[in-house]
Amino acid sequence: MSELFDLRILYYFSCDEVDVLEVKINGLEVGTPMDRLYHWLCYDRMAKHIQKLQFKSMGKDGERNLRVFEQGHLWFEDTQAGLTLQTGSVLQNFQLGVQAVDAVSKAQYSLIQDFLQKELGK
Repeated sequence: MSELFDLRILYYFSCDEVDVLEVKINGLEVGTPMDRLYHWLCYDRMAKHIQKLQFKSMGKDGERNLRVFEQGHLWFEDTQAGLTLQTGSVLQNFQLGVQAVDAVSKAQYSLIQDFLQKELGK
């Protein structure tokens, strides 16, 4: 079995349909590219599938933090967030709640570990 990553959940947003998380992998070599250290993940609860959101940029609009991905964009404040994803011609909007990062369940954490192990070929 591969060695597990030392993961730190930085952000956690959820609704009935999806969970969105930013995950940092600790303990990688100095100089590791940012896209291998930081991962924005979207977990589709119905399909039981994790999708990596391809990060493009970040910013701020007043009180709202903004993240732009190839697949769409995310905004978030202290208690709420919104995610817009585009898949082909389908546009999906999700209203998300801001969750405590320690509220990620052991099952979710395990799914994230498995996904990143496969994604990064560890």
